[in-house]
Amino acid sequence: MKNKYAKLLNQLRLREEDEPTSRDDRVLLIDGLNTFIRSYSATPTLNANGEHVGGISGFLASMGSAIKQINPTRVVVVFDGKDSSSKRRKLFPDYKANRKVKIRLNRAQSVDKEDNQLQQLVRLIDYLETLPITVITLDGCEADDVMAYIANRIALSKDSHAFIMSSDKDFLQLAQKYIHIWSPTKKKMYYEDDVYSEYGIHPKNFSIFRALVGDNSDNIPGAPGLAAKTIIKRFPRLAEPELMELDEFFEYAKGLAVDSKIKVFHSVVDNEDDIRLYYKIMQLHETLINASTQSRILDSMRAEGRSLSKMEFHRLLVEDGMTNAIRNPEAWLREIGTKLNQFANKL
Repeated sequence: MKNKYAKLLNQLRLREEDEPTSRDDRVLLIDGLNTFIRSYSATPTLNANGEHVGGISGFLASMGSAIKQINPTRVVVVFDGKDSSSKRRKLFPDYKANRKVKIRLNRAQSVDKEDNQLQQLVRLIDYLETLPITVITLDGCEADDVMAYIANRIALSKDSHAFIMSSDKDFLQLAQKYIHIWSPTKKKMYYEDDVYSEYGIHPKNFSIFRALVGDNSDNIPGAPGLAAKTIIKRFPRLAEPELMELDEFFEYAKGLAVDSKIKVFHSVVDNEDDIRLYYKIMQLHETLINASTQSRILDSMRAEGRSLSKMEFHRLLVEDGMTNAIRNPEAWLREIGTKLNQFANKL
């Protein structure tokens, strides 16, 4: 009950704030590849020629739903760039080695007509470029880092909000007063209290929790013998709202291990080097992007906004035989484009 009221208060605070005046007051950051792959797999839509177009139609529908839910002043879609995982693979060669789907957005490359998934991903950008949104793809950068960098900067201003759309649980570590995570799979907005309510860990310490438990989707094993419930039970300080630095956590774990036969304490102590590595790979507060890349991100965010091009959007639908793939496309464009158009160049 307490968490229910806390969530209502969070929503009330958002509504009571001053009416937005600039395009960066309420920024929706969309994890592009995460959303596309989920849409491609879950949406069976076919075009007029019987070809699968669910990656495009599903992405647009999911994005439209989020825009309707969040009512942002700006939408930024971020894709992984070429060699995006190279920095983390230098640290940990097995990073994402288990991924079956290995596609990256590189529009300069030739696309095999048989590769329907890659075809749709490249074509999706054509649709996005007709809308009043910002698309960012930087070689050597993962979308997670770019989105986290933007969200962290927005939070520093303390008068704007960032909404991150992704099913990737790593983003939950960023949940705080000015950063909120929208899960499109759960249809749920995560505020600080929601992270604690669902996982028993405060978001300030969620990156340590993730390093301990690991992440199968990224092929990060975590510490041996440590399941989520065990971590919550044996390391209760991670549930507290005070930030625990990594060095402090290991001192805490070593103190618990003294004169104790509980295996999980010793597992943490014995695997300290690996856990520190996993933490470096998974934490998003200090992203793995250099000053030059940060400057490029800021340039993208400061660039002149794009206005809605209804005619071009409809032309693409006709060309791709997708006029029936989106329910009432005119209403869809009106619903997502009106406010974004209004703020497109309000810096």
